[in-house]
Amino acid sequence: MRLSRKISILFGILASIILFTIILFQNENFSDYKNMISLVLKTKSTKASIEDFKFFDNVKVRRSSNPKSWPKHKLYNQLESTKELDSIHNQLGSIAFLIIKNDSIIQEKYFLGYNESSMTNSFSMSKSIISFLLFKSIELKTIKSLDEKLVNYYPEFESAGGGNVTLGDLASMSSGLEWEENYKNLLGITARSYVSKDLKRLMLKSFFNNLPGKSFDYQSGSTQLLSMAIEKANNKKINDLVSDWLWDPIGAENDALWMVDSKENSELKAYCCLNSNARDFSKVGKLYKDNGIINGIQVMNSSNITKSISPRFENNPIYGYGFWIGKFQNQKFFSMRGHQGQYVIVFPKINLIITRLGKRKAKGQSLNGFPIDFTKYISESFKILKANKLINE
Repeated sequence: MRLSRKISILFGILASIILFTIILFQNENFSDYKNMISLVLKTKSTKASIEDFKFFDNVKVRRSSNPKSWPKHKLYNQLESTKELDSIHNQLGSIAFLIIKNDSIIQEKYFLGYNESSMTNSFSMSKSIISFLLFKSIELKTIKSLDEKLVNYYPEFESAGGGNVTLGDLASMSSGLEWEENYKNLLGITARSYVSKDLKRLMLKSFFNNLPGKSFDYQSGSTQLLSMAIEKANNKKINDLVSDWLWDPIGAENDALWMVDSKENSELKAYCCLNSNARDFSKVGKLYKDNGIINGIQVMNSSNITKSISPRFENNPIYGYGFWIGKFQNQKFFSMRGHQGQYVIVFPKINLIITRLGKRKAKGQSLNGFPIDFTKYISESFKILKANKLINE
């Protein structure tokens, strides 16, 4: 029996097991699970992939009307890598790795047939972009403040325990939403939100079971609800807002695609699923590094940039509003971070951006609470720059 036939039989059996489980225990959610089975059979995988956009409906985020290319450093791709960095790229399936120093690309590597224009999923890096839209809406006065309540846009959440939930709570992952952030449970809410063809219907069934604004609890559902409020406030789709407010001013060189639940409903999976390339993702990091200024234009107020990348909770200072925060060798950084190891890591003081996209991330966490591979990309980049006396250049 050919290997491909064996694999097809294996996934057919898996799909049957899932279907049987649904019929027994979860019959009221049958349509979402049927979509799950369909995706498993199409992709021959039970895990989300950086190329899942090929199997979903998408809407476009338009490239800039004035695209800007990254300058190349005088030592572009001349610096020797490290064995450990090469090893982790190989082990975890890196597809892009950039070190950008003083706004010039000093190292740029692509792997496994990918290149500078290859489009892959950002996963939760898109949460940072939804946060950008929130603060931009506040600047434009379409949203009053971070204290604006979710029920001002969706009154139905009053009876679901969400009467006091603010948009700031949603952006800082402190909404009190009842949500299990579990990527392995194929029958759970996170997986269902990924495959649902009516995502808004699913989200409108949400409940809040904890007091908002009290503690950090990472939940994709909070970002999804935030995006729904942002769209209502601006009477415009998220992808169009990103096109106009972000992709255009940062000089994005390529169109991007954002996965939606279906052509019929066209609800963006805002908590994940913006598909672009390493160079354009890195430009979002540059915008925040430069206090909201791009090409001499103040795209976002610097005070809102500072607010976004500052911890909401001092007793758990790893997250601000859509951005992860930390220190390495006494250097402060902020980062966009996505499932399977999608990272844009920014060290403002030394003018450094490290971007990695790939198929997998390492298991476990380092002592500072970040994924082990996340810390390795930083440490090995520092070694490369220090070996060439460029870290404080």
